[in-house]
Amino acid sequence: MKPQDVSEAKLAWMIWQALEKLNGLLWDRYEKDFLSFGFDNEERNEESTTSGSEQIDESSQEDSTSPTI
Repeated sequence: MKPQDVSEAKLAWMIWQALEKLNGLLWDRYEKDFLSFGFDNEERNEESTTSGSEQIDESSQEDSTSPTI
């Protein structure tokens, strides 16, 4: 089947099916690696969120001690 003989929707469906197959193959091969990447990213996000809230806390303390005009 040639791409020019296929409707755009049918071609999109075929591409999606191929991507789903590739996704399954990649997960079968690299599942442990993918999961470790996810945990690494979560740890980084938690660290950046924590450091961001500490900065907010420090600035709000400074504001509370500033005289109101």
